[in-house]
Amino acid sequence: MARSLSQNDVSVDDENMTRIRAEVTRRIKNLGRQGKVKDAIKELANMARMGVQPDTLSATALVDACVKSNKIEMAENVFDELFGELLVPDEVAFMVLIRGYGDEYPPRWTSIATMLSTMEHTYGIVPTVLTFNTLLEVCSKTNDEERGVEIIDRMQDAGVVPNDMSFEAVRQRKSLRSMLKKLM
Repeated sequence: MARSLSQNDVSVDDENMTRIRAEVTRRIKNLGRQGKVKDAIKELANMARMGVQPDTLSATALVDACVKSNKIEMAENVFDELFGELLVPDEVAFMVLIRGYGDEYPPRWTSIATMLSTMEHTYGIVPTVLTFNTLLEVCSKTNDEERGVEIIDRMQDAGVVPNDMSFEAVRQRKSLRSMLKKLM
């Protein structure tokens, strides 16, 4: 006798999908730390073949794996492919790619500005302290105090209060630290 699908059967499937996504995301992160981007991509593809679609966390983990392996063009392609029509990015997904642009020498400020604009205007994501900390970190690493001052001014205009990570991002830059203190 055939059994009809009950509500419990659906939730078990949802639980399994959640578990599979978490496991795959964990493997992608590990592969990214090891510089094995192609294997990380295969993990995501295998998950999709199993009928489990990626979520924002697994997609972000794959973008991060590309960034950590200094494959910024691949990171852009993965971001565009997964977040184009399939998924909606969150602020963390944007910051991963922006951090990759900032790690290049010189930082790709035009690409960073484009991503920030897309984040705000296309997806309606308002920059939080996470966004500003990422930008300040890039400025600090590259000794770009002038741009750091501009970012702190934008932070103040947006009413964003710095946190401990803000001060950590600029710990090497006394002038930027003192400006941040004024926002407290």
